[in-house]
Amino acid sequence: MMSGADAVQMVSAILEHGSSHIETVLQNLSAWMEEKEYESIEQTKGSISLHHTSNPAAYERANYMRILTDYRY
Repeated sequence: MMSGADAVQMVSAILEHGSSHIETVLQNLSAWMEEKEYESIEQTKGSISLHHTSNPAAYERANYMRILTDYRY
């Protein structure tokens, strides 16, 4: 969501943990949002996207370096 997604996929987690897992996810998300001082999901959407950074070139370089570091062949 912080990258701009309008939805998240929960199917695998629900199949593995049961439908009661939705409540756990919502509680954890609410606690995290409160800790980080986010007031709504809408406020979190896109908060770490390229469009919200003061230095887009540094953001792109950091992502490029992360991809190179994480690459496994």
